[in-house]
Amino acid sequence: MKREIIHITEDGRIVIPAVHPDKIRMDEAELVGLFNVVAPTLRAAKRRIYKLGILQPFTAEQRIPLKVVYNLEMIFALAFQINTYPAQQLREYIISRLFQTEKSMVICMVNGNHKSYLKC
Repeated sequence: MKREIIHITEDGRIVIPAVHPDKIRMDEAELVGLFNVVAPTLRAAKRRIYKLGILQPFTAEQRIPLKVVYNLEMIFALAFQINTYPAQQLREYIISRLFQTEKSMVICMVNGNHKSYLKC
């Protein structure tokens, strides 16, 4: 399985490969290096995400021989759960990219219990 990772260069630039988001997957050691935390802190943030129901393990994880890799959703969710400088940089990058376009953007959020549809 060919996969790409996110990394931060020595001068602080965030490098996210220009590939389909499904190709970006990182294992625990790579995430520890990206966010500059120890493994127990990363695992606690991951458990918190699962406990709150933000993501489910069967969608966020993929098991490959000898390791578990996490998808882009989990990487971004961890960036908002961990309080380190690299995580802050990634959060700022995500938010700046959301509002980078000149056009206005509408995000519709629908509760799963409603049977009606919203036009956005």
